[in-house]
Amino acid sequence: MVLIQDLGHFRRKTHPRIICLDEIEKMSRRFQNQLLSLLESGMVKVTQMKHNYDFKIEGVKVFATANDVSKLSQPLASRFRKLFLPAYSKEQFIEVAVKVCPKLPRDIAELIGEEVFKVEGTVRDVISISRLLKKHDGPEDIRDLLQTLMKYGTEVG
Repeated sequence: MVLIQDLGHFRRKTHPRIICLDEIEKMSRRFQNQLLSLLESGMVKVTQMKHNYDFKIEGVKVFATANDVSKLSQPLASRFRKLFLPAYSKEQFIEVAVKVCPKLPRDIAELIGEEVFKVEGTVRDVISISRLLKKHDGPEDIRDLLQTLMKYGTEVG
């Protein structure tokens, strides 16, 4: 929603040169069609929150991420260059875990990264687990927490 409002603001002053969209496959088909229109013609024409937006943006570059490209409409998917990033190695995943858990001691963040990597979890899982820890939790507490999360069907792994 904010995207369209922000673009409407730019039409009066200066337009954005770059638009970044994260997890584009989660956007509604309607929004995907509106984005397709922007990519094809530079036109933005939507009604949102009882406001009509109808303006042209020229020369904008659109970058987007998607976890599942197959969920995009075919015409929209064809407008993007697709780059498929390889999965993290174990060492890379652990380093990312350390970076996304800056308040934790390095050894604890590394342990979380290692344990989450074993169950093919994601960086979001690392963050979630780090937020559930208490100040004095140690390695066994982390393993117990991860086992409990897996046992009761959370998204880890």
